[in-house]
Amino acid sequence: MGEVIAGIDYGSKTSGFTCIAFLEGNKIHMHQSAKNNDADLWLKGLIQKYQPLLVGIDAPLSLPGALKGLAGFSNFHYRLADIEARAMSPMFLGGLTARAIELSTWMQNELPSHTIEVYPKLAAEALDLDMKRYKKDNTYLQNSLAILFERVHWMVDHLNISNWHQFDALLALYTAEKYSLKTASSCGNEEEGLIYF
Repeated sequence: MGEVIAGIDYGSKTSGFTCIAFLEGNKIHMHQSAKNNDADLWLKGLIQKYQPLLVGIDAPLSLPGALKGLAGFSNFHYRLADIEARAMSPMFLGGLTARAIELSTWMQNELPSHTIEVYPKLAAEALDLDMKRYKKDNTYLQNSLAILFERVHWMVDHLNISNWHQFDALLALYTAEKYSLKTASSCGNEEEGLIYF
């Protein structure tokens, strides 16, 4: 197996909405969790199988600086990255944030994986998708895929992308690949935690 990178659209544990896309060479492997199954255990199994070197996770991977006692930070609810990205507070997301940080820590301790926080919505905006239709209009999914696939070198003929969770996993992967190529943008403060897109 060559070098592998991955993107995760992270959902609640048993919703069946968590998706992970692996890029191996130029081939995509897409996986979606099953409803009522533990998505975190399922992710760990796949990550151990594919051994990605870099993983972009669509969930907060750090807490507001004020909570960690970082000098110069006074906001206990939002990180600078959340404010700039117009994203939800890691504190509001609570359990999802804790699970994402736990998964990220596990990957960095157990595997050679490096993790980054990504935000597919910002990637979608950067691709000039119609934000009134993105994730709201299922008839726009194929158009969105066509726009994304124009920007990448991936083999996509075998892919059957059937929902926006899978699409967001591809956007998370797209951002991780841009990060590996040093072409990703970011928002936030490095000490507190960056969001890449």
